[in-house]
Amino acid sequence: MLNRKQLPHVAKLNNIRIDVESVLDYCREQNLLDISKYNDIKYSAESKHQAFVVSNEFCKTNFFTETEATTMEGERYKQLYLTDFDESKASDKVSLHGTNIFERTKRLDPNDPRYLPEADELNYGVRNKYASGPFKEILDSFKGRITRVRLAYLTAGFTIKPHVDYDPTYITRYHVPLITNNDVIMGFSAKDVEHLYQMPADGSVYFFNSGIKHWVENNGTEARLHLIIDTHGQDDLVDYHALPEMYMLSV
Repeated sequence: MLNRKQLPHVAKLNNIRIDVESVLDYCREQNLLDISKYNDIKYSAESKHQAFVVSNEFCKTNFFTETEATTMEGERYKQLYLTDFDESKASDKVSLHGTNIFERTKRLDPNDPRYLPEADELNYGVRNKYASGPFKEILDSFKGRITRVRLAYLTAGFTIKPHVDYDPTYITRYHVPLITNNDVIMGFSAKDVEHLYQMPADGSVYFFNSGIKHWVENNGTEARLHLIIDTHGQDDLVDYHALPEMYMLSV
């Protein structure tokens, strides 16, 4: 598999297209545009994903911090999961304590004594009731092993802080914009240069290089909604073209 340095920042897949309007119609029918449902990354929510939130407290605290919200809470960046944890992998090791990026890496290695199944994205591929209708068709169109899938809501005027998630050799991430605006910016930072992109909601599926430092700004007046699909493997990353940049800035 190719690593983060061998892949573009953002690329459009040539072999998968989505009927965005059909997906949004289905979301309206199923009340999936009710943002009060999007609580899967809030610690206080009664969600099956609370263990994942706790296990990734470092990320939640540092990447998605809202000045007006308490720790691991917030309303400005929210998610609704279409897949759940494989309960057969559950452990008794989940606890709320301060972590760092180095411990986070060790907890993803099954050969390390610090391995934590609840932190491992590979254990989150069990489809739930929301992965139906056009979402089932979309997921079925992927050749790679589907892991964590969610609808991600980003309110107007909020920025997700610069951060690094996972190298594409562990998780290959795809975005499907469903609702967006011209002022949503996807930024990457490499070698003291900022690279800025836009992903229109035109039915495209975009590879997103989460192994490079990145951030998202919604500078518009409307919320953004993306379907985010993580896979293990790069079977779908064989026919694509890199997305052109808006512009580059030296920092």
